[in-house]
Amino acid sequence: MWGWLRRTAGIIRQKVRTMARHAELLARYKHLRQVGLELNNRLVETLPRDVVDEGGRKLGILKRNVLTLDTEDEIAVLMDYCLHDVRRPGGNAVERYLEASPPAPDSDEWVLLQALKKARFSLFVVESTEPGVGVHVRDLLRDELLFLVDVGFGQTAPAGLVLAARIMAPEGIGMTTGAALPVGVLSPDERARFLDGLKATSRGMDFGDLSTEQASAFTTTVIRTSLRQGAAERIRYVEPGGGSHPGHGPHLPPARPVGRNDPCPCGSGKKFKRCCGARG
Repeated sequence: MWGWLRRTAGIIRQKVRTMARHAELLARYKHLRQVGLELNNRLVETLPRDVVDEGGRKLGILKRNVLTLDTEDEIAVLMDYCLHDVRRPGGNAVERYLEASPPAPDSDEWVLLQALKKARFSLFVVESTEPGVGVHVRDLLRDELLFLVDVGFGQTAPAGLVLAARIMAPEGIGMTTGAALPVGVLSPDERARFLDGLKATSRGMDFGDLSTEQASAFTTTVIRTSLRQGAAERIRYVEPGGGSHPGHGPHLPPARPVGRNDPCPCGSGKKFKRCCGARG
């Protein structure tokens, strides 16, 4: 009897400690995410038209000098790609921003920019969820386990869902940098065949030690293929604890196309026709 009570009390204490850690983690995550959204808007504003055009061409959504977007979420994917994978002298947009406008050391913006510099794009499979907090995922290319804090994922992502995403880890908190693209729910056998095919077309790349050029080429191929297969139409947004945040699922309704007079999804605050819609 007393042994059972002690075990039960121990389980309750462990749950209380876990809940406290989750609450602290979520509070810091939400703060960094909000700072990150504001920082992302400033980074996007530094992108010249030729960078966006190059990104659009490489991803197959710039046609006859016009960005052809099926959903508003494709803009988030495009902008994230342009910030990280379209390079100019001085590096990508994140590296150039750090050089030109370095924030105060150890500030939240500094922490995020350093994390963005080290962000990596890969394919991740959801192994389990922590409802209300995030998901345990495995990097399929590096066979590494990670925990991504994401309330939307924790609510909607089923085990076995494969995502194409860029992740960063400010202060060790794993999170995505932009819209993740759902590849689909794959069985272990399907994932194995998928990875075999991917590695066969990657010309012997060592995914644990990719050069900058190799990483960008791989990212381009995966995003372009995912968009062609309609992955962006399977993204939706949820409201975790009163704040907006991307959530993803394999059986979600298509996102609403952007109207010319709607706010631009890139976060600039301008109408779409005067922002990203004018880049064509």
